[in-house]
Amino acid sequence: MGAELIGDDSVEADAEMLALVIESMLTIGLKEFQLSLGDVDFFQSLIEDACLDEEAKDRVCELISNHNYYGVEEFLDSIQVKRSSKEALLLWENWWEELKSLPVQEILPRIPKGIMALKRLEKIYDTLKLYGVEKFITFDLSMTGTYGYYTGIIFQGYTFGTGDAIVKGGRYDHLLEKFGKQSPSIGFVIVV
Repeated sequence: MGAELIGDDSVEADAEMLALVIESMLTIGLKEFQLSLGDVDFFQSLIEDACLDEEAKDRVCELISNHNYYGVEEFLDSIQVKRSSKEALLLWENWWEELKSLPVQEILPRIPKGIMALKRLEKIYDTLKLYGVEKFITFDLSMTGTYGYYTGIIFQGYTFGTGDAIVKGGRYDHLLEKFGKQSPSIGFVIVV
């Protein structure tokens, strides 16, 4: 089962899709679950700032996907990434906690694409508060968009007793172009 919203790239469309995911989970009887939000543009901005080649990018993505903080640090040391980029990439584990206490501009002063992605996530979260579903939301800025077609927000839903996400989705504004239609899109699938 899944759903898709085509033709709207607004914060409100993202929040509506996330609220639909949550309502779907509640409707099927789940009461304890979390929807983790990330943003591919945020992570991509860090990779671009670090000037990583494709092989290095893939390695960093793998390490971060595995939540291997020390592996990321060791790898970045081995390829001699500039200090400011290394510091930004090493903060991935605690990004949202940092955002609660510091203005975004202090954390990412030279990465405008990253700042825009984080501000969009904050706006989405504020909109989700209006839906009254914020208790189901967490943030995981280490999500890298494994499939390569995501263009912004990505999300995964988790509950007890499962070894993997039960919901996967995100924004894929350029995917439909491959099929002849230029239109922003966001969607999700419930994994059964």
